[in-house]
Amino acid sequence: MRLAPPAVFLLSSPSRSFAFRTAVAPRRGAAPLGMSSTPAPGGVIVVGSINQDLTVYAPSLPRAGETVLGTDFATSDGGKGANQAVAAARCLPPPPPSGPPRIHMVGRVGDDAMGSGLVGRLRGDGVGISAEGSTAGDGRHTGVASIAVDAEGRNTIVVSPGANLSLTPDDVDEALSGLLPREGGDGEEAAGGRDVVLVQLEIRPETALRALERGSASGALTVLNPAPAPEGWSLTGDWLRSVDVLTPNETELASICGVGPDEARGREEELARSLLDGGVRRAVAVTLGDRGALLVGRDGPATAVPAPPGEDGRPVVDTVGAGDAFSGALSSYLSSGVGMEEACGLACGYASMSVRGRGAQDSYPRFDELPDRLRPGDGGPTVGGGRKPRRITFVTGNPDKLAEVRRMLASGEGGGSPLVIDNVALDLPEIQGSPEEIAREKCTSAAESVRGPVMTEDTSLSLRALGGLPGPYVKHFLDGIGNEGLNRMLDGFDDRCAVARTIVAYTDGPGRDVVLFGGETEGTLVPPR
Repeated sequence: MRLAPPAVFLLSSPSRSFAFRTAVAPRRGAAPLGMSSTPAPGGVIVVGSINQDLTVYAPSLPRAGETVLGTDFATSDGGKGANQAVAAARCLPPPPPSGPPRIHMVGRVGDDAMGSGLVGRLRGDGVGISAEGSTAGDGRHTGVASIAVDAEGRNTIVVSPGANLSLTPDDVDEALSGLLPREGGDGEEAAGGRDVVLVQLEIRPETALRALERGSASGALTVLNPAPAPEGWSLTGDWLRSVDVLTPNETELASICGVGPDEARGREEELARSLLDGGVRRAVAVTLGDRGALLVGRDGPATAVPAPPGEDGRPVVDTVGAGDAFSGALSSYLSSGVGMEEACGLACGYASMSVRGRGAQDSYPRFDELPDRLRPGDGGPTVGGGRKPRRITFVTGNPDKLAEVRRMLASGEGGGSPLVIDNVALDLPEIQGSPEEIAREKCTSAAESVRGPVMTEDTSLSLRALGGLPGPYVKHFLDGIGNEGLNRMLDGFDDRCAVARTIVAYTDGPGRDVVLFGGETEGTLVPPR
């Protein structure tokens, strides 16, 4: 066996190839890894506001003390929570009449005509919401948003929350207990995706925080749209540590980072990384208006995601609700198993379509109006039997290992694999213990960072003459004394045999069982080529 850094000799050995094939093969008597016999995506649970929007269109926005004559008026459905729920629902095929919805809304309306109309129209869009359970019993009116839009599509908004402030942490506990698995992630994750809990800040802060904490505890992916930006309080560590994905716009990013808009300009990546350092677990997606979005993940470089032009060349008419369209679409795509970067690009495309029409929900395209590129769950690639591929994140910083795993999956029997391998490099903690204990703990730690299905790989090298050393600590030996030094340790011994053992660990996500697969190769050490 040729010895080089683990990334090289591991994958150049035939038995390593076998070990990786074992890691992604179906278990005996079971469906392919991580998939059920009837694959289904996850769902989106939106906890937030439901409002009636009253919009006036005018040539310009009024300054303080100024009266401007408007050109048109419209009444439409809104509220950041309801907007995002409708956007999430319209990114998906309509649910069958007898089937359960994939999108659920947890919110409150008043006991009035506006409230009953809003609930009815949400249900008409395929959003799961209880008419009785969503009505506030404290006499508050349905939330109202007064919006002014100028000729260039810019807007100002004043919101009177009304019944939205009636939604309490206890209400959220009760609602989510019936929609999410028990705490600890004991519920089965849907094949092809995962549940997403999406929250905004037009409800009481303590209620929003409870939704994020409950979602996180259940193993769901948590998304916070920090709008409107907090006033008189801040997003502390308790908030950020409960958030997987944060979706601020430029103004909100500056506000929650405690800097002025001018000071923040051009520093979006720096500020986003400060929020990741503060506890956001996976990514910050900063929406940039007509410039698209900036996706900043915990590892790797930031990704600029451009806003595509209108599908038919239509101009921008109204940007009201564009940020909600982005957050709702992003959550919907993530729940369907789409990777973070791809989901961000698709969400930019959906939001770009929304600004070509007036209003918030009125401007959101329905599923049958979406171009094929925005319908990955409908027209994307499938594998044998029409199944959608299952996405797994392979945690490795070695491109050779990643390429080899993808090559083996592409060359599998049947012309394709039910798996798609994403990649992230993580600085996982050093762990003491047996190879199995190390592999299990590293996989568990990686799942906490990725917040989804992950696969890790560890290699140990045992020299029989040295009683099994260096074992799982081979990298430290190679970094310290190199290949030649490792060979010199065997001088004077007749037995120069070495055993390289690979353990692949897989888990469906945080709090889920870790499954180990292994293989080994026996040989002698020779200089790397």
